[in-house]
Amino acid sequence: MNETVTTRSPTARRLQRASISLVLMAWLTACSAGAPRSVERPAPTSSGSARIPVATVTGPTNQGSFDAVHAAQVLAPSVGLVIVNEQAGAVSEGSGFVIASQDGTSYLLTNAHVIAGGRLVQVLMPDGQHFIAQVQGTDTLEDIAVLRVPGSLPVAQLADSTKVQVGQPVVAIGSPLGSQGFGSVTVGAISALHRTVNNVDGGAGESPESLADVLQTDAPINPGNSGGPLADGNGRVVGMNTAGTSNANSIGYAIPSRILQRIASALLRGQAPGHPYLGICYLAIADQLAIDPNVRGYGVYVELALPGTPAQQAGIRSGDVIERVDGVDLNNGQTLGGVLQLHDPGDTVTMTVLRGGTPITLSVTLGNRPANGGGTCPSRP
Repeated sequence: MNETVTTRSPTARRLQRASISLVLMAWLTACSAGAPRSVERPAPTSSGSARIPVATVTGPTNQGSFDAVHAAQVLAPSVGLVIVNEQAGAVSEGSGFVIASQDGTSYLLTNAHVIAGGRLVQVLMPDGQHFIAQVQGTDTLEDIAVLRVPGSLPVAQLADSTKVQVGQPVVAIGSPLGSQGFGSVTVGAISALHRTVNNVDGGAGESPESLADVLQTDAPINPGNSGGPLADGNGRVVGMNTAGTSNANSIGYAIPSRILQRIASALLRGQAPGHPYLGICYLAIADQLAIDPNVRGYGVYVELALPGTPAQQAGIRSGDVIERVDGVDLNNGQTLGGVLQLHDPGDTVTMTVLRGGTPITLSVTLGNRPANGGGTCPSRP
């Protein structure tokens, strides 16, 4: 798709902040060679402490009537202003929210691009408490960071983003104007699921990256909202606001809560998160139909299974059409990335593939995305 978007960077103060390019979710295929991407090693947790749980809830996320006032009252106490003093001397501001609290320490989620380049990170909470934050860990591939601060703060609950429905009303909470817009609440709906957004631009001089399988919402998301929660009517988090469009109104994007939970849980354990990797060059079936009207099936068309990758080892071939993964049909907007990113490296998934018009079933054990992206796909004419 040709949609142009920009990351919703934190609000800048005093000096123009440096541009930060998002590096997100590039584990399905490496369509161009690139330099290795690093993931900051998380700070180890105390060997004597218990596992730090992320607060989560199960079940539907649209029960009862929608009440934005109630949602804000439930969630706002756990949403803070993140103040970043940068190496170059500028000050920028974003948002963050508490996902765990244990033994007198609280942990907040925010975007990795919010704290990138920071020499000092502070958190200001709605009740006036403020702290110098330590970076527990970051994952630039998913644009997720975990901060830790002293004290026992109110904890936000993460809902199951796989239960979110198109049209469902949501609220976004954050600080779009820095301290002037502290705890700002906007209301909208889930406009679409499983969006793959290309040409994510961090600013002048930065190369575009991609956001794979994010939630789309029309709840206004502005600079300073980055790292803040997108929540249902019960005040439970379904996503983290991270980007918006530069050429359209009322289109914003949020990282789904299931991804937040998986990555944050690893960072809280002091581990570098894994990124599931398949290793194929592919086209959406709509794009392949424009090339070959006779192609059959739905889902994604495999141009190439890269040598030595999990895809090739599982028997996936050029010309295959992947229609289903673990029983989930890759149609009606559901993406291959959306299914795979719920898994860890080493997980085995079942794929239904159409080959020469005949469906076959393959078991694929996912790898961990290589540092260099995993190889190079042939350029298209």
